[in-house]
Amino acid sequence: MLNKYLTTLLLILSLVAVNLPVVAETDTSATLPDNVPALLVKANDAYLAKDYLTFRQTLERLHTLRPYNGQYMYQLVIAHALLDEKTPAYDMMLKMQQSGLSYDLTKTENTRNIRDTEVFEFVNDMMVMAGNPLGESETAFTLPPEVALPVAITWDESRQKFLVGTVADGSILAVGKDGEVTELLKADADNGMWSVLDILVDQPRNRLWVSSAAIAAFKGYKADNKGRSALFEYNLETLDLVRRYPVPVDGKPHILGSMVQSPNGDILIVDRALPIVYRKAANEQQLKALLASGDMVSMRGVAMQPDGNIMYIADRELGILVVDLKGSKAMKLITPETLNLGGIDGLYLWNNHLVIIQNGISPQRIMRLQLDSTGTRVAAIRPLAVAQPAFDMPSFGTKLGEDLYYFASSQATTNNDPPKAVTVLRTPLNSSEDLVGPDMEAYMNERARKQEARNKAAREKAAAEEAARQQDSENKD
Repeated sequence: MLNKYLTTLLLILSLVAVNLPVVAETDTSATLPDNVPALLVKANDAYLAKDYLTFRQTLERLHTLRPYNGQYMYQLVIAHALLDEKTPAYDMMLKMQQSGLSYDLTKTENTRNIRDTEVFEFVNDMMVMAGNPLGESETAFTLPPEVALPVAITWDESRQKFLVGTVADGSILAVGKDGEVTELLKADADNGMWSVLDILVDQPRNRLWVSSAAIAAFKGYKADNKGRSALFEYNLETLDLVRRYPVPVDGKPHILGSMVQSPNGDILIVDRALPIVYRKAANEQQLKALLASGDMVSMRGVAMQPDGNIMYIADRELGILVVDLKGSKAMKLITPETLNLGGIDGLYLWNNHLVIIQNGISPQRIMRLQLDSTGTRVAAIRPLAVAQPAFDMPSFGTKLGEDLYYFASSQATTNNDPPKAVTVLRTPLNSSEDLVGPDMEAYMNERARKQEARNKAAREKAAAEEAARQQDSENKD
């Protein structure tokens, strides 16, 4: 059913192209900036000056540099609309819809030129529908309101508790499944910690690993500590500090974030400030840079295959990097064209599936990506939870059995509203729900019903008009 409609839609798109006006275009690509911040300024200036051609060309460059960014796609549709370029506008809308993005392009007057067509109505309605809740989630527990900026969570089998790390206090809390909270550790002058960004439990070696960084949101932040970051090693049972591993001094800011452990005990950590992966080898007592990737700009979650040969790194803007640790090479994860990998924070491996938490796209969602036998290609896609009512920037989580436990919201905000208590949700990892929700067919059937009603009304109107004409003719006779 869906393929039938898409085929019809593509045919309509090809017909629309026949009647497109010819636009004389001056190529400004040579004068466009080559970095995202400068391009954003250029786009804003062009829009305000009503230089819509430059506005569109700048958005095209931004989309090329950041192909998963939904906002850039949205603005590119607007740019095409302002130039009355229907076909490329519809093409971009269709691309957005097929990748599950949700936007309502009727909310802005800038799209007036491309509306009032069957293509626009159909694709826009599909995108609006993509924002409907799909999948499964339930509340596991809600943290007390005073737990400020929790961003790290893992399961501690030895305590039968979740361990939650906070940015504001630099604390590590033990949280039971009933939500009861006990403080285990807190940043102070003795341990030298700052904000807690990630926690890793190594029960066989009786170790607790903590990545920490001096960032402005930390209550004990001091300007002279800016850019400092370190890995902390604790005794898991006693919580005594074993050793501190600072990032090698290079004069640049660093934020050690998500961690993963190899089978031999190596700790691998991504730097959220710079595209660098560090390794603390099991037999060494210092951090060393393992790789620096020019293909990444904002690294977040990490995961690793059980044999330790392949590591996955999520980037909020550029998708997922596959690192072959054994072969010392890296490549982008091979994906279907319809998969948008933008805005990922959390990344986890479960039964040769990558599970991603996406909060930087609309709708926010948890997705499961089945990998092929090589671990380098996505073979199938399933949503686990999409646009759930509790979602407000879901970020990081932890696997426990067949479930993912994760923060449903973030307390990071740009307004002055008091922070809300953060809820931890549980979503099953073994869901078998289809990627296309059952409402899709219902929607298409409803469209067909409405079209038939319009056709019937048109036939009745035509019949009534014909009857009236015949009556007039008879009266004249």
